[in-house]
Amino acid sequence: MSRASFIFVSVFFGILLPANILMAQTFEEKSHRLEASCSYEYLDPRNAYGDWHKANLALYTKVSSTFTYFVEGSLLSHREGEGAVGTIGAYKDWTSFLYTYSAFSAGGGSDYLHRFRADHDFNFKIGKNKNYVITTGATYVYYSGNRYDFIISGGATLYLDKWVLHYRLFHNDSNPGSVESYSHLISIGYGAEKWQWTYLNVSFGKQAYLANVMAEPERVNNDSLNVALQHRHWLGKYYGIFGETSYFKLEDGYEKYGITCGIFYEF
Repeated sequence: MSRASFIFVSVFFGILLPANILMAQTFEEKSHRLEASCSYEYLDPRNAYGDWHKANLALYTKVSSTFTYFVEGSLLSHREGEGAVGTIGAYKDWTSFLYTYSAFSAGGGSDYLHRFRADHDFNFKIGKNKNYVITTGATYVYYSGNRYDFIISGGATLYLDKWVLHYRLFHNDSNPGSVESYSHLISIGYGAEKWQWTYLNVSFGKQAYLANVMAEPERVNNDSLNVALQHRHWLGKYYGIFGETSYFKLEDGYEKYGITCGIFYEF
């Protein structure tokens, strides 16, 4: 598999739903939320990439009204082999106008997974009703073979009653070679806690990196597009289902069709 085929998935779409959007989906009354899901992705051409599978388990714990942490584990299966990723992270309100999101993860078992990843976002709430959020963040991802990416990003979120509107710009510095690229995320959400949340996420931009598997290293700069529709629905006061359908296209690469199904329970 080329480097592009796993970097874009694990870096760019790993931050597809930013912390300030996730904070809109806070759980009430109960202190814990347990989520379990499985995903299937069909790649075209299939004979070159095969099918991808993923199983995921996550636990969110609300320690106080200003602090929530989570732990998450994933098992992945690709044609290149099987692997696992573990993540720990937290959301923290520091003042009436500032909250942060931090996460650390490590993966192993296959070269398509990152070895280490760190994310941190600052989120500033502004406006009379604190319904505008300005976000700035950074991500560092390290892969085997001394490959790494450093991403800085910034954007804004607007909360209007049941609507959530979000835009974010990402600047990626891919190494070796210090190859720079930009990508964008536009997200539109609608819903309310204890009822449903629906998000349409559109991500597009460049995948740029130095292909060093050849005799002469070559810079790659391909367009990419991802469209994902996510839905979470409460079937009862403390439990429900969630899922996602997605489409991804990489220029001169492949197309990918994905589906995710999951359940959650609050206790």
